[in-house]
Amino acid sequence: MEIKPLKISLYFSHDYVDSELELKDKNVVVIDVLRTSTTMVTGLANGAKEIIPTESIAAAGMIGRNSEGQALLCGEKNAKIIEGFNLGNSIKEYSEEVVKGKILVFNSTNGTPSLIKSKFARNCAVLGFVNMSRVVSFLKELKEDFIILCAGKDGDFSLEDTVCAGMLVSELLEAAGKNSYVLTDSSMGASKLYSAYKKDILKMLHETEHGKFLVSLGFEDDLVACSQVDKYNMLPLLRSGVIKSIEAFESDPKLTMKKVSQRNAS
Repeated sequence: MEIKPLKISLYFSHDYVDSELELKDKNVVVIDVLRTSTTMVTGLANGAKEIIPTESIAAAGMIGRNSEGQALLCGEKNAKIIEGFNLGNSIKEYSEEVVKGKILVFNSTNGTPSLIKSKFARNCAVLGFVNMSRVVSFLKELKEDFIILCAGKDGDFSLEDTVCAGMLVSELLEAAGKNSYVLTDSSMGASKLYSAYKKDILKMLHETEHGKFLVSLGFEDDLVACSQVDKYNMLPLLRSGVIKSIEAFESDPKLTMKKVSQRNAS
């Protein structure tokens, strides 16, 4: 019996998803290279207990007030720290000294809306260049269709997220075999775009609209941090409204985990 190839779909922005029900029970990879994905991976790698993405600044504030000092309010509006928050969205703010053992309550312009729309997904992974290989390995083992959800920029296409998506597609095809997946036009296009930029990811980030904006605000170091491929062996997953590493979910007996469903080999 012939095995049907798996499908890789891609949305260029969270605005392409009408509601969270559209992604219910799907496998989703959320990408916001500049900077929410990278910041979240960095925070977890440096010992943050968990991350809670929120729908609004007000919701973040409410969670923070009820956390008995265990939470840090994190995020940005138009790339700048939100008034009253503890941390912005700059990678260098998320050092081990600052975030270890803390709950990071997060709100950002494009990243958290993408995560909120993925809250009913069967599996939702957070991806940047910094944890590429780990996510590739996860998807290779998963052996299921999945959707790449680029955060985009203000509802539109962003070059950096699409190139990152293209790298994911290219690396997965190489790891699992080109005949293992069928690509939509958008995921194929992302793969071709990655081929044009793969020799110098940092240069690509500097050429992007948002990259130039961040440099103008003094965040050039963040572009360097966001360009570092495979800096972390980290797989952050969103489950029941909370983002943790897969190891943290598996080691906590109090959490009701969604089992990673494996495709039957038969």
